Parts: sequence; structure tokens; C-alpha cells
Amino acid sequence: MKSINKRKTMVLVLAVLFLILITTISTFLRDYFFNSYDGVSLWITLLEVIGVLGTIIIAIMQLRDSKEISRATFIVELNRTFVENPDYTEIYNALQNCLDKKCTLCENSGCDVTHCEIHFEKSKISNYLTFFETIYILYKKEVISFDIIDDLFAYRFFLAVHSRLIQQEKLIPQPENFKNIFLLEKEWLDYRIKHGKHTQAELDGACEKYRKALETDGEALNEVEWENVYMARPLKAIVSEEKYKKITGK
Repeated sequence: MKSINKRKTMVLVLAVLFLILITTISTFLRDYFFNSYDGVSLWITLLEVIGVLGTIIIAIMQLRDSKEISRATFIVELNRTFVENPDYTEIYNALQNCLDKKCTLCENSGCDVTHCEIHFEKSKISNYLTFFETIYILYKKEVISFDIIDDLFAYRFFLAVHSRLIQQEKLIPQPENFKNIFLLEKEWLDYRIKHGKHTQAELDGACEKYRKALETDGEALNEVEWENVYMARPLKAIVSEEKYKKITGK
């Protein structure tokens, strides 16, 4: 990062020096030629304009680079906030272990991810969800975009909100309290579908299957179908269609 900032400073200095050089040369030539050659004076003026435009373009490029660097730094810090929070890490590891059949219950009983049960304080689950509610607010404010956060945060998000634990503890009993989570899940899935990572038919099928699974306590589905955390348990299936439209406005 220091080398990038150093390079930016050097470019700005060179831009300023370039502008000073153009101005100095044009001033000297105008003083020398102005009385005798109006045409030369015109060319000198054009040279000044080109120099100013060049400097403006360089400045704009620097501002754009600065914005991208600031955004990258922000994402790094956002990721650090997640990985250095012990509660987030604890929940993430437990959900992943359950998916991998490595949790204590699965090791003892040979259960599958359809029936794996893990328990956390509700405040820890709420805090985990709040982190992603913040992500949604940043997305709506155009501070970040899915292009930037998809590879880094998508799996962590869908692993949680599509888990039976999170849904049963928070999202099913209190869907209205987590409106931003429902909106983020919908818009994130729309983004992934648009970019060819999933299909609308795949999502619709997953919703239909999960509704049936909820009616039969999950017995209707093979455990393999839960392994795709992006599609396994869509939030659209955990509430009525009317309530889902009320929460998301869509």
C-alpha cells in the first residue's frame, strides 16, 4: 500500500511539473513571438490548453485510483472485523462443521446436515446477522458492490442465513426484524443469477422443495441437496408469499 501511495505522489508531482513546464514555455514563446506572429501565439495558446487538459486528466485518474484504493482498504478492514470477532468465528466454524459432518453431534450419532443441531445464544446470532445488515446498508449507499464482496463474503452469508439454526432461532420467528437480511439475500441471489452462478429455475425449484421439506420436517429431501449453501434453504420459502412480499416489497 505504501508503494502505491508513493507512486501516486510521484505522478501528481510529475503532473504539476508538466503543467509548470508547459506554462513557462508558452509564456516565453508568447513574449518572444506575439508582436510578430499572431499564428504562433494561437499555437502557444492551444499548447497551454492541451497542457491543462492533460493535467486535469491525470488528476481525474489519480482521484479514481484513490477511490479504488480507499475502497480496497475498507474491504480489508471489513474482512478483518469479521475474522477477528470470536463470536462470528465460532458461529461460522460450527455451521461449517455441521455441513461437513464434523460437529460433535454428528460425530457421536452419524447424523446428516438435515438434522444437525447446534445452539448459540440468540444475541450472538443477532450480532452475526447485524454484521450483514451493515453490509446491506453499505451496498445500498453504494459504498460497496456485489462485484467487490461476492467472492469474499457470499459463502459466509448464505451459510448462515440458509442454515436451519439461524432460521429457526431468528428468521422464522421474527422475519420483520431482519428485513435487511431478507432484502440482502434476495438481491444477492439476483446478482448471482444474473452472472450465471445460478439459474432462476434452480432457485424456484429450491424454494418449492424447501417448503415441502418444512412441512415434513425435512424428511422429504436427500442430505446432498443441502450441500449447496447458496440454494439449500431460500428465505422466500420460510414465510408465506404475502409476508415475503411485505418484507421485501417485491
